[in-house]
Amino acid sequence: MKKKNNSTSSKKKNITNFIISVVIIILINIIGLRFFFRLDLTQEKRYTLSKNTISLLKQVDDIVYFRIYLDGNLPAAYTKLRNSIRETLDNFRAYNKSNIQYEFIDPTSNKDKRTINDYYNELVEKGLQPAIDRQTGSSSTEQRILWPCALATYKNKEIPINFIQAGGQQADKDVLINQSIEVLEFNLIDPIRRLMTKQKLPIAFIEGHGESNSMKTQDISKSLSEYYTVERVRIDQQLNAISKYKTIIIAGPDSVFLEKDKFIIDQFLMKGGRILWLVDGTRTNMDSLQSQSETVAIAKEINLEDMLFKYGVRINNDLVLDLISCPIPVKTGEIGGKPQFDFFSWYYFPSIANIKGHPIVKNLNAIRFEFVSSIDTVGSKDIRKTILLSSSPNSRILNTPAIISLSTLKNEPSKQYFNKSNIPVAVLLEGKFSSVFTNRIPPEISENKEIGFSENGVESKMIVVADGDIINNQFIYRNGNYYTYPLGYDRYTGLNFGNKEFILNCVNYLTDEANLLDIRSRELKIRLLDKSIIAANYTYIQWVNVLLPVLIVVVIGIILFILRKFNIY
Repeated sequence: MKKKNNSTSSKKKNITNFIISVVIIILINIIGLRFFFRLDLTQEKRYTLSKNTISLLKQVDDIVYFRIYLDGNLPAAYTKLRNSIRETLDNFRAYNKSNIQYEFIDPTSNKDKRTINDYYNELVEKGLQPAIDRQTGSSSTEQRILWPCALATYKNKEIPINFIQAGGQQADKDVLINQSIEVLEFNLIDPIRRLMTKQKLPIAFIEGHGESNSMKTQDISKSLSEYYTVERVRIDQQLNAISKYKTIIIAGPDSVFLEKDKFIIDQFLMKGGRILWLVDGTRTNMDSLQSQSETVAIAKEINLEDMLFKYGVRINNDLVLDLISCPIPVKTGEIGGKPQFDFFSWYYFPSIANIKGHPIVKNLNAIRFEFVSSIDTVGSKDIRKTILLSSSPNSRILNTPAIISLSTLKNEPSKQYFNKSNIPVAVLLEGKFSSVFTNRIPPEISENKEIGFSENGVESKMIVVADGDIINNQFIYRNGNYYTYPLGYDRYTGLNFGNKEFILNCVNYLTDEANLLDIRSRELKIRLLDKSIIAANYTYIQWVNVLLPVLIVVVIGIILFILRKFNIY
């Protein structure tokens, strides 16, 4: 009887506990529906979106549809990328489920070879870039075309997304994919912002002083036009020539600036305009080295020195040489009447790779410079000065005038001469600038209300880079036409540098689009396995992975058997 009562009591207790558990679960779900919150327990807050991303997602008023062409039977690294894309989009949907939608597509499914090729051509025409994946076996190499890409559509607009940026100087596939995972939030939220932008801010390339022409800046102009209305304008001493623009770009000027043009630029800055200066400190012509073995580097003086000094920097008339540099092709002989070329590191073309710190340069590929000069920061402490880019620990300064000769490539450079480090070549200036024309113009100009002269400016910013070629894309003349390469791509070596992303980031920061730069510069720690340890302990790791789960199951079974036996007795 006692046993029956105990049994009945135990059943009632179990039923009561079950009902309480169900009620608690229902209450938790009701609270979860009414009060939205998420917990991210990862160390670097991997699954926590930035405030700017969340704010933009909540503003999406219609469906943004992502078609991701990365599905099917994928290699492990690309499977990891696909899963990360899905996780990021699911995070987006947590803040706007109805308007953020997506699907994953396998471009190779249910298609014959001809249909697949036509389909691939369509994707390329839409701006998507395929990746070649090579799997090397013991006796053969398998090659596949994969599409780590997507198309984002909003209303009647469509934008391509390429998750893996081609190359850099890092050819390791796993590293490239992990870099792509680090910037997934930016690569997915940036198209949403571009699709939703109704009116683009105007920016301008300044012309009339021998600046880089439209052919040299064609690729960056195209990229900037995705965010801004890009124009080219001559000042020609017209007071209102640049007043409507948010930012102006002065790229590689080669001739003297008249005082009236300088005055207009100065007052543009005083009234809050932003300037990207890309100015050489020397006149150095690489083209002349194609026909002769040496050239002369001399100081370039184009009447901007007093302006830049007043604002807080001095571009020196020198050259920064760096042992970490870009290779160039040099003719070394002929075979059968055809010229033979070899590649040599040309330390006049530094490859700046110590990129960290400020969001403008954080997580970028190495940036290619050509005959870059050093920069000194000077003047008022009220202007905030940030070094964006500087040379490696193995660099030196060559003062001008100087002879530059290809014959130096015959000998290994002596490291004892490359004993300087962190020589600044790009500087960000922020604050309230003072006019270079203070106390320099007559009263009839300074007091003229139509001119509206300002001695002291409102809050503004500028970026100064001591290389006018950093913005220039390479191009080739073929069959009567010019063909341009993407900015940062070196057609001789096939390497991709971070020049385009650097210029885009500079302009975005100057035009107050820094909120997305913060997203781009987030660091996620991708914890990679040590391949050398895996190779050395391959058999051991295999056996552990096979036997350990079995042993765990056996041990649990033995424990349960003992507990059950104990309860019986």
